[in-house]
Amino acid sequence: MKLVDMNIFAYGTLMIPEVMVAVTARKFRFEKAILKGYARFRVKGESYPGIIPVTDAMTEGIIYLDVDEWSLERLDEFEGDLYQRTPVRVETEEREIRDAETYVIKPEYRGCLSSKKWNVTEFSQKHLKAFLETYQGVR
Repeated sequence: MKLVDMNIFAYGTLMIPEVMVAVTARKFRFEKAILKGYARFRVKGESYPGIIPVTDAMTEGIIYLDVDEWSLERLDEFEGDLYQRTPVRVETEEREIRDAETYVIKPEYRGCLSSKKWNVTEFSQKHLKAFLETYQGVR
């Protein structure tokens, strides 16, 4: 029996379609979206971010539509123990509210976050090439 495909809200490196393809070996339709009630910060000593619940915060990202179960398993492995896949509701540019899941820093790892904001443009310019070169795919 096939499980229902899931929407995934990406707010960090996975916002870049090249990274999503590197992780899942697949391309998915996506739309710009925002997630209210969460703030994004860089993980200490890393080039990627995490999000945590913060009242009145908002995180911009994209929502990948209809992500299959096999790809979800790859994403879970990619995100690792630092993150917990969590159900959320996001708002698209067209003001549609969509159910999705996203990867939130687990409460016990919140100390791993810096106070620095994370920016996809800065990541793309400074870190994407090295990130893709060092990422070997999920084993």
